[in-house]
Amino acid sequence: MWVTEKSGKKVTRVGPRTGAKSTALDLTEKAVRTEGAQGGVLGPALHPDLLKDKGRDYVYVSYTYDSNTSDAEVDQRLRIDRYTYDSRTGTLGEPKNLISGPASGSDHQSARLGYGPDGKLYYTIGDQGANQLQHYCEPNRAQRLPTKEEIESKDRIACRGKTLRLNPEDGSIPADDPVLGGVRSHVWAHGFRNSQGLDFGTDGTLYNTDQGPRTDDEVNVLTKGANYGWPHVAGHRDDKAYTFSEWSASAPTPCADLTFNDLEVPESVSRQKETDWKGRFTEPVRTFGTVDSGFDFSDPRCGERACISPTRTCPPGSAPVHRSAPWTPRVCAEVVTPAASTTRSWESPQPGPPVLPGAETPVGQPRSRVRRSGLPESPRSSMAVRRRMPVAG
Repeated sequence: MWVTEKSGKKVTRVGPRTGAKSTALDLTEKAVRTEGAQGGVLGPALHPDLLKDKGRDYVYVSYTYDSNTSDAEVDQRLRIDRYTYDSRTGTLGEPKNLISGPASGSDHQSARLGYGPDGKLYYTIGDQGANQLQHYCEPNRAQRLPTKEEIESKDRIACRGKTLRLNPEDGSIPADDPVLGGVRSHVWAHGFRNSQGLDFGTDGTLYNTDQGPRTDDEVNVLTKGANYGWPHVAGHRDDKAYTFSEWSASAPTPCADLTFNDLEVPESVSRQKETDWKGRFTEPVRTFGTVDSGFDFSDPRCGERACISPTRTCPPGSAPVHRSAPWTPRVCAEVVTPAASTTRSWESPQPGPPVLPGAETPVGQPRSRVRRSGLPESPRSSMAVRRRMPVAG
C-alpha cells in the first residue's frame, strides 16, 4: 500500500501482510503545513502500469508548498508532481512538476487525486473554507470560472471548488476538456464545497463525495462540464435547512465588523434560498444528513456542529444520525465532548440498501463514519488502494 502522510510529509509504503513500513519519498524540506490545517502531503495516485516493466513506473503526489521566497511570510500553494519509482531502492525520484499555483488554505483542501481509465489525472480542490468560520469574509469562488487571461498567465485563482482534469505526461490541458464560459481549462466540473471522495466505477463512471455545511453530504456522478451548485445549493434544490448567506458581501456593515455565526445571520448579510438561484446544475445521486427546515442545529444533544435527530433506537450515550429518504438506516453516533478526538458509530441492519452503479458495496454499508467538523482534527492519511466509495461527512 502507498500512504501519504499529511503531517509527516512523506510517502510511505506499507506491506499489507506484515505491516512493514518504508519511506519512498521524504518531502519534509519541500512541503509546508500550518498546525491544525489541511495542507501537507496529500492525495497520491498510481499509474496503472506501475511495476509492469513498461517504463511507466509513475506515482503522482500532491502537496502544499510555500510560493513566497522573498520573506518569512508563508504563501501556501498546491502542486502536483510525477515521480518515478525505483524498485531497486524502493524510493521515488525524478520529480516532474505537472501543475502548481492553486491556492492552499487551512480548510476544505479536498485533495483527492485519481488516474482515470481515460488516461487522464483528476484532482479535487475544495472552496478553501471561504465564506465561513475564520474565512467568512473571503468570497466563495466555487462558481467562478477561469478567464482566457488567467489561463495564459497560469493564474490559478479560479481552481477553488473544482475538479480538475489534466494530462499525466506534462500537466497540460487535455484537448477534450470542456469549454466553460468560452474558455477551455483544467476545470472538468465545478460547484463543490469539499470533495474528499473520488473514485471510478468498474464501468468508468466517475463518482465523488462532497461534504455539505450542516446538512446534505452528497454522492455525485461527475460528468464533463457539469455544475454541482455550491454555494447556491447544498444537496437538492429543495430549500431545506440551507440558505446561501454571503458574508463576504455584507452591506452596509462590512464583513470585517461582523462576528460569524451561521445560526444567527445579521441583516446586513444577504440570504438566498436554493430556489432563488436559477443556474443550471446537476443533482446528486444521493444525499446524507438531509433535514427539514426548522431543524434545531443548536440542540446540545448534537454535540458541536453535528447534525443529529432524536429517536430511541441507539445504545446508551449515543444518538441517531439523520439520513435521507427513501432508505434511512439507523446510524448511531457516540455523543462526545468537543475535547474528544475520535468518534465511534454503530449501524442497525436494514434490508435492501441501494447499490450505486459501479460501487463495490451498498451505500452506508457496513459502517458509516461520522465526522464533526467542530472537533479537533485527527491525523489523516490518504491511501492509493482500491477502496469502497467513501461517504462524505
